[in-house]
Amino acid sequence: MKRETLIAFAVFGTLPIIILALATATTYAIAHGASPAWKLPFKLLCHGIPHRCLTIWNTPMPICARCTAIYVGLFSGLVLFPIAPWMRERVARWTLMIALTPMAIDGITQAMLLRESTNPLRIVTGSIAGLAFGYWVLCAIERRDKQVLTPS
Repeated sequence: MKRETLIAFAVFGTLPIIILALATATTYAIAHGASPAWKLPFKLLCHGIPHRCLTIWNTPMPICARCTAIYVGLFSGLVLFPIAPWMRERVARWTLMIALTPMAIDGITQAMLLRESTNPLRIVTGSIAGLAFGYWVLCAIERRDKQVLTPS
């Protein structure tokens, strides 16, 4: 892998791990007596509506099921890239667009009050989108053509 790809892997791989670890630690702390105000910083990342969040220790996490799945999927897509680096960037981009479609349909129809989504559906659509995004990021960096600057 190129140096830039390794840097992107480190950055994009570290972020979901940190976010998920902090969300889990916050949930644990709240479940064991800490103030629910510990959830407030996560409002920058996610709405955190309790019935749309996964519950651990009988306490809703500060990020919703879809965001949790996106972060897990993102990390999984990054890990998948070195195992299957053969895909062209254009194919990875189209795969990402297709993978985002179910999540978009789920989110839009829910926002329009046409139906209420479920956490299992949020997990599936979020993880598919996150996986495709993680793979595409590294694919785009690894396959990026270096442009040669020529004097005009």
